[in-house]
Amino acid sequence: MPRLAVLILVLILAAPAFAQDEAARVDALIKDLASEDWATRERASRELVGIGEPARGALRKAIEDDDPEVRVRASNALVAIGEEFAYAVECATAESEQLRDHGRAALMNLFKLDDPKVLREFTQRELQPQWRGWNEQLNVMAPPAIALARLQALSGVRFLVAEDARESWARVLAQPTVNIQVQGSPDQIPFLRDAVTRFLQQALGNLSAENQLVPRPLRLGRATVLYLTRASDGTGITRRCGEQLLDDLLKDGEQSVRAAALLADGAASDTAAADRIRRQYAARPELSRLMWLALALGADEATTACVRAREHEDAVALFKARDWTVLELGAKYLECLEPAPRGALVSPLVESSSDSIELLAAVWVARGAVLSEAARARVGRLLKSRQDMLSAAAARWFAGAGDVSDEELAAIWQAGEFQPLDSSFFTAALELVQRPDIADRLAEAARKSFAATFDLNVSRHALAASVLAGRATPEDLAVALDKLTAARASQRMVNQLSEMFSGCATLPDAALKKFDARLFDSDATVRRVYMAALRRCDSALQVSIARSGIDAHDVKEGKHVGFARLSLLGILAGAGDAEALDEIIKAVEGEDAELAKAGGAAYADALQGDALFKALEDLNNQQGITNGALAALEGYMEICRRAAASKDRATFRKAYGIAISMQILNRNWQLRQELMQMQQLLGSGEGKTEKHRSLPADPNLKQLIVDEK
Repeated sequence: MPRLAVLILVLILAAPAFAQDEAARVDALIKDLASEDWATRERASRELVGIGEPARGALRKAIEDDDPEVRVRASNALVAIGEEFAYAVECATAESEQLRDHGRAALMNLFKLDDPKVLREFTQRELQPQWRGWNEQLNVMAPPAIALARLQALSGVRFLVAEDARESWARVLAQPTVNIQVQGSPDQIPFLRDAVTRFLQQALGNLSAENQLVPRPLRLGRATVLYLTRASDGTGITRRCGEQLLDDLLKDGEQSVRAAALLADGAASDTAAADRIRRQYAARPELSRLMWLALALGADEATTACVRAREHEDAVALFKARDWTVLELGAKYLECLEPAPRGALVSPLVESSSDSIELLAAVWVARGAVLSEAARARVGRLLKSRQDMLSAAAARWFAGAGDVSDEELAAIWQAGEFQPLDSSFFTAALELVQRPDIADRLAEAARKSFAATFDLNVSRHALAASVLAGRATPEDLAVALDKLTAARASQRMVNQLSEMFSGCATLPDAALKKFDARLFDSDATVRRVYMAALRRCDSALQVSIARSGIDAHDVKEGKHVGFARLSLLGILAGAGDAEALDEIIKAVEGEDAELAKAGGAAYADALQGDALFKALEDLNNQQGITNGALAALEGYMEICRRAAASKDRATFRKAYGIAISMQILNRNWQLRQELMQMQQLLGSGEGKTEKHRSLPADPNLKQLIVDEK
């Protein structure tokens, strides 16, 4: 027999004896945990941890030993070895006090809730505002449940109420209406904390000072939590918050789900821990607490399969909750389901719910799912809702529907007659009408809408313009040119009307004359909107209109002609006209600050990509140019404006990063404010789009009861 085979045989025969020796050693060490000698107990603890997995079974038995010293040391050894989430949860909910103590200790360790890198109070530096726009303010006036849902959705901050503060919190929630004023951006914790503090003081004004509720900002992993406690309970906040999270996790219903969402925030930065939770849930799918943790960490294929295989009543019940964190996790659960079962589950809610938060969440989650006939009819009626978010959720559902009947399409189009242009409904309806199959059916209705009285405040014309983009006739474009002047006060309307000119290669003479007249209008805003339309046209038509306009107008007509010329020279320079570029450069190097700014803006048409940024950088750095920095700043601002309008976040970030650091910007609060507003507008759409969000970015509802009259 070969020597290797002999060696393997010897090892196989020796394995049982080795295992017996190891088991005997473990038993002996566990007995040593009860030794009267401290050094013996310490050595036994260290050796058991060193043995690791082979000692797990004996240690689990030892945590119910009669000797408290043995129990504590066995539990500590298991925690040090690494307890399983599933077993820790089982122990924490067991009848045995010893098992419960071990389970809680294991969970505290597994979630690292005693680690300041995971759970800590904000530092004083973090509680200082980063910046605040001069007129930046958020006023939320609504029933408390809606107001708090909006604050959580807009800020991304979670709310957790201490156990001994929940009676006072119930009084807060019982008020009919509250007014919360955030004096700055809600995603900055100092502004949010101060707003919630004022709100609580107003709501609980008759409480003694020590019993007032105080929001205490905590960092939990990568998330922010406002932990609401009594004012007198200011010590040991992080430990109390950790204990609170474990207490809530081990309960049932909303509290357990909320705690799972927050604990997942803390575990999300630990990839290995997150993967272990998902794997252990796949192995133990009957443990619902593990399921909520796995879902909050992001469902993988195994998690999704387990969710689909279970009963769903507990998840549907969460839609009765008015806590935004709970609703978000309930929505993530339903997203795991196939469209048919998801539609069957939410249809009863859509059919009958009179709670606006529940109905909003149900219709939002129903997108892409097949609803019952009664539920679909209810969605159709919601298009006329006085609450913008409900009408938006309805339009959004139809945008994701495989088929939309003529009657339903007519109802959506009719809603555009009275729903505001700045509404969420418009954004959702825009997605629907831009579907090729839908737009083709709406073309004639869009033309009739254009022929009707123009109302800048409603969605109708903007939706019509979107439908006709790519379908517009010369007659349609002539009408659009008439509407642009009236639309100049609304960037949304301008964007939609301008889109109609995309790829336009020819225009009737009357339309060309109209273009020319408006491009040289004395009102800078009028010139801006017609330039926006011109940039959408075919490049050859752009050059033709620009050249004829420059030839037909003399700067003696007024300074506004000089500004208009520079804008059109940018078009010509972008098409390769070197003389046009020279004239722009002459303007930015001149002594007239206003012309220099117009020239800087014209750079955005004259040059592209890296060449544009390099030219603006050189312009800013040349000391001999009087208005070089001013012209360069205007160039960066123009890049930002166009990038914001086209949702080009990469270009916006690049130009914004340069502009915001320019010293000259600090002396112009209007431009600084404009930049910040553009950044916020783009930032609100970062990550998931509205189309793929689990729930809306802002549940901007006005009342809790659904009014369909």
